[in-house]
Amino acid sequence: MIIALGVMLVTSLLLVAAFTAVDGDISVSHENVTHQQAYYAALSGVQEYEYKLEANSSYWENCEPLTSNEEGGERYEVTLLAAEDEPKGTTCSASNPFETEIESSGVAANTFRVLVVGCAGEANLTSCQGQNKSNVSTRSIVATFKLTGFLDYVFFTQYEDIDPTLDNTNQTNCTKYYEEKGVKRAAECQTLIFTKEDSVTGPMHTDDAANVTCSKELTFGRKSHAPPDTVEINGGTWPSCTAGNEPTYYTESKTFARGTELVAPESDESLGAYVESTDKFTGVTELTLNGTTNEITVANWKNKVKTEGKIPWPKNGLIYVEGSGSCTYKYNVESSDSSSEMGEEEKCGTVYVEGTYSKSLTVAGSDDVIIKGSISPTSVTKLGNAPTGTATLGLIATDFVRVYHPCTTGGMGSGTNGTGSLTNPWIYAAILSTSHSFVVDNYKCGATLGNLNMYGAIAQKFRGPVGQVGSHGYTKEYIYDQRLATEEPPYYLSPLRTGWKVSRETAPTGG
Repeated sequence: MIIALGVMLVTSLLLVAAFTAVDGDISVSHENVTHQQAYYAALSGVQEYEYKLEANSSYWENCEPLTSNEEGGERYEVTLLAAEDEPKGTTCSASNPFETEIESSGVAANTFRVLVVGCAGEANLTSCQGQNKSNVSTRSIVATFKLTGFLDYVFFTQYEDIDPTLDNTNQTNCTKYYEEKGVKRAAECQTLIFTKEDSVTGPMHTDDAANVTCSKELTFGRKSHAPPDTVEINGGTWPSCTAGNEPTYYTESKTFARGTELVAPESDESLGAYVESTDKFTGVTELTLNGTTNEITVANWKNKVKTEGKIPWPKNGLIYVEGSGSCTYKYNVESSDSSSEMGEEEKCGTVYVEGTYSKSLTVAGSDDVIIKGSISPTSVTKLGNAPTGTATLGLIATDFVRVYHPCTTGGMGSGTNGTGSLTNPWIYAAILSTSHSFVVDNYKCGATLGNLNMYGAIAQKFRGPVGQVGSHGYTKEYIYDQRLATEEPPYYLSPLRTGWKVSRETAPTGG
């Protein structure tokens, strides 16, 4: 009997232990399930916010939180986070969303963040905040939203024809795509061709059609790059090339694709709201950058008198030059860079720039930006080498971004290269002309000047000429600076009406 009772006691203890273990497994299993449900709820919140932005790209500007209205055991709550460079305690302001929400520099430039909290485990949850119930789990995601931007490409144009203001063609006729609704652009509009020498080394985008040379030697994208580059030619290519004689596309599909239409803002005047007063200049200005001392020599012209001084590197990385409101200078690509030009530009928002940099900087002019010498980061000890570090440069003009190239008497086609012409210059920068082009002054004048070496990105409304192959000006050598995909110059402008996409998802501490 004692033995029987002992066996029954042991069996009872084993059953209790078994039920306890099972109950524990059920509890752990439930916890795991609700934890996953909370995470998926948070993901749903990210997707819903992205959907709202697809429907209205300005949705984020109202600063309104977003919550799920679902009944049941899952819920999400979305709130906008202040820009990381804003003072602690800053919240999203619908009256000033750009300043409070948009990151202005560094890896996160031109992005904004939302905090999405998901919760699950109990029916009819009314809030995910402050939950301390054992049966309710919460998970948090910080989603970073980024626009498709000009810096995603080494080369961008909206229109592939020459700016009508450069060759005096009809602006209405030539501010059109190559073919619209079956009607081709007017014959007077001069479209530039991609020759074998114009290969594009990196991702590119044009909203227009591209006039290409039928040759395998014309290449788009970087060979063997991982992942393969994106080449977007929205209007297709012309003429039709025979099989085996098409350009070479180093893309995943081995041909071009069509992307979203990208449109530049009409001007860069918005930058005037962000520049510090000490770094804002009126009238034609010359800048010589010194990345070793982090100083900038500034020469400014007023009443035909030149004043010169030095300023420290801008704290927020932005210099803006505006006109006085009475700029009468009219750019003529065939007679520019004369000895009297700077006097004529005195009241214009035009800035000349050259030198080196070790910190990120954007230089913008309300009229033109003129590159007067090679520009490179101090990390480049030999021109042509790849840049390292995080310092990037933006050059932005409403009108033209120009390469300085004076021409002696005789003019286009018959003159010679004047004093100050640049031979094989190197320009490490992200260039943007919002309303016109990137162009070489007097590009048909003088003997060839070698390569126009660009290590960065070029974005322009119209495609600008830089020379005539084998006779005048430059041969293009454009290399994409991969750092620009993540290290934007300060306050670099983004396209209008482009879509926001999630670029990163992270979990905050404790999320």
